[in-house]
Amino acid sequence: MDDFASFLAVALRRELPGWSAQQRMMPRYPDGTFRRFLPPPDARRSAVAVLVTSGERPSVLLTLRSSTLRHHRGQISFPGGRIEAGESPTDAALRELGEEVGIALTDVRVIGMLSSLYTPPSNSAIVPVAMVCRSQLDCRLDATEVEEAFWVELSALDGAAIEEEWELPYGHMIVPLWRIHPRVPLWGATAIVLAELLALYEQWIKQRAIPAERAADDQYPTALEDRSED
Repeated sequence: MDDFASFLAVALRRELPGWSAQQRMMPRYPDGTFRRFLPPPDARRSAVAVLVTSGERPSVLLTLRSSTLRHHRGQISFPGGRIEAGESPTDAALRELGEEVGIALTDVRVIGMLSSLYTPPSNSAIVPVAMVCRSQLDCRLDATEVEEAFWVELSALDGAAIEEEWELPYGHMIVPLWRIHPRVPLWGATAIVLAELLALYEQWIKQRAIPAERAADDQYPTALEDRSED
C-alpha cells in the first residue's frame, strides 16, 4: 500500500505492537525497569485524537497544552480529554478535536484505535483514536486549552528520539524524548502513543521497500544466476 493511511487502517484491525512498541518511549529506572500500572476502577476515562495526514509524507497533529490547565499543563499532547457520560472514545476524541483546535468531524475519517494506556499523574485511562485527513488542516485554537497546534512529519520522529536523566516525583529516571519544539520536550503519554504509531510507520516503510528490492533483483541478477545461463 503506497499510502500510510490505508496501511494504518488495515493494521489497526490486526494485533497491535502494544507494550513492545510503547516501552521505547516510556521513562524507566536506571536498572531498566518501568513504572507500569493497571488503571484503577476510578481511573478517568479519556480519549485523544491521533490525526494523521494521508499521502507520501504522513504527518501527525500535536498541540501545546495551556499552562493554566489542571493536568499536563504546558506539555505537548494530542487533542483530547475526558470521555463524557454517554460518549464512546471516538465521540469524545472528535468532540475534543473540534473544541480544542477547530477541526470538524467532516474533515477527518476515523480508522481505528491504537493501544490504550494509563497515566498515573492525571489518573487517566487513555484511548488513542486514530483519524486521517487529506492534508495538514488549519487550526482554530481554543486559547483556554491550547497554546499552539503544529504538524510533525513521522519521518522527522522516526529514529530521532534521545534520552535524558531526569528527577521526577517518583525517582531518578531515564526519559526518552524528542526535541521537536523550541521550548518543550515531547515525552510521556504522548510519546508513548507515538511510539506505537511509529512502529506501524516502520512496518509500512519496510513493506514499501520490498517491491523495490524485487525489482532490483530482476534488473541485476546474481552472479550465480549469470553463471547458470552460460
